[in-house]
Amino acid sequence: MVALTAAAIPGIGLWANSPYISKVYEYRPAPGQFVNTMPEYEPGDDAASMAAKAGEQLVGGATPGLITLGAYGGYVVFGFDHPVVNLHGRYDFQVYGNAMPSSSTSAEPGVVSVSVDVNGNGLPDDPWYELAGSDYALPSTHHKARVVYTRPAADHVAVPDPSNKSITDTEYIAWSLTEAPGEEPTEGWLHKVSFHTQSYWPEWLGETLEFSGTHLADNGVDLNGDGKQWATEPLHWGYADNLPNASYKGFSIDWAVDEDGNKVVLERIDFVKVHTGVLQNLGWLGEESTEITGAEDLHPDAVYSPSWPSDPIDPAAEYGMPDIPPSVGVATLHASSVPHRIYDLRGLLLLENPDRSQLRSLPSGIYIETSPAGTRKIRL
Repeated sequence: MVALTAAAIPGIGLWANSPYISKVYEYRPAPGQFVNTMPEYEPGDDAASMAAKAGEQLVGGATPGLITLGAYGGYVVFGFDHPVVNLHGRYDFQVYGNAMPSSSTSAEPGVVSVSVDVNGNGLPDDPWYELAGSDYALPSTHHKARVVYTRPAADHVAVPDPSNKSITDTEYIAWSLTEAPGEEPTEGWLHKVSFHTQSYWPEWLGETLEFSGTHLADNGVDLNGDGKQWATEPLHWGYADNLPNASYKGFSIDWAVDEDGNKVVLERIDFVKVHTGVLQNLGWLGEESTEITGAEDLHPDAVYSPSWPSDPIDPAAEYGMPDIPPSVGVATLHASSVPHRIYDLRGLLLLENPDRSQLRSLPSGIYIETSPAGTRKIRL
């Protein structure tokens, strides 16, 4: 484990902190049907002015407005007027979206990452740590994916879908996706739909856009097989705009992992980043895109303590877990050649060949054990 500490903040905990977003540092959406409208682009806007417009939508309240992140990879970076303290074993902050409480929940999961202002310059230019959600260890989740979008040519001719009048261009914006370094890319198109006629390309950005980060499996389901009725199935936990705001308790800084999936221990964090995790067209609904309506520090005046409560949160029990096939699941992902290992329910290695005292040191909860006898869930 790696222990990191934010830069010292004089007087922390001595006055009331606002629980809500105080600043948007960067807004860089991927192309999408709500881009240039949420927030609105006007001629002359640049990256700084668009970040300020995103801030006008997100600053100062739990759900004060709404911004889109566009298709896979598009992101926003924001912070509070204070560091968010990690209360071990508790939910630390919430990111609000517009997923609706219905059978087709409009779940458009966004991946959440956090950063510590290690260099003390007040800018989000330090390493990022993903908060590993329920699907982190699935073989269908790719953590070092890269996508490149290409802006349509000025003389681009639309290719409508003859079987679906709502899709006005099936070859609107080209993308090339590489799931892991060295792999061959796959290629495809973002569609354009009749309900949104403006340019889907972020007008203040360049002719090509590149994004990288965790890519989640498609969660949109064509219910009738004709592209006319869709549902987007929510993931279990750990993603923004995935469950209705009232149905989800938040994010824990304890879930932080580095780029190689190693757990890190963060006393507090200074910046939050959310990016759209899925790359999928949903027929007449257009592309899947994460939307953000605000965020909240769930304990804005907390003081850090290294201790853990006797009843730490257990999101796997609260929200469930995806099925991980034993043949390709957690044990295989983390090298099954070691006879005895203990993982948490996100598939992150905690102990190797542990003795009883090491097992007793773990917080109470459910874990995954791998040994020559096989893979099983255990309760400690």
